[in-house]
Amino acid sequence: MVDKDNNQERREFLRFSYDKPLRYRVVKEVNDKSASLTLMNAISKNLSASGIFFTSKINKRPDITNLLVIEVDYKTADICKEIEDRVLILKNKILGRVVRMEDNGDGTCGIGVAFVTKSDPMTKNIKSIENLIK
Repeated sequence: MVDKDNNQERREFLRFSYDKPLRYRVVKEVNDKSASLTLMNAISKNLSASGIFFTSKINKRPDITNLLVIEVDYKTADICKEIEDRVLILKNKILGRVVRMEDNGDGTCGIGVAFVTKSDPMTKNIKSIENLIK
């Protein structure tokens, strides 16, 4: 995000262009042990140590605040180490929360996801989360 007053980038981490396929599914409730069984296909657009932005078909989009299990080849990214140091990764899958949605006007939507960090309070339910990720 650019601060309009002084035209400076306010993001904590740099974003890198990252056009790669990914798959995701929605975790309904950590405590209910239920997750969406359907893997959705999408294309990532950019990646940082704190999140990812991707596009998906608008009719299959998640909702704001949904928890996602994301399968993306982050190990080929230049920021692999930063992601591994900071982000909760279980069974080579990244957990993230939808924080932004935008309609692209072409049947697709942009989805901004903030990665769940290792210090996030939800990690106290780590066993429940691991059971959701197959």
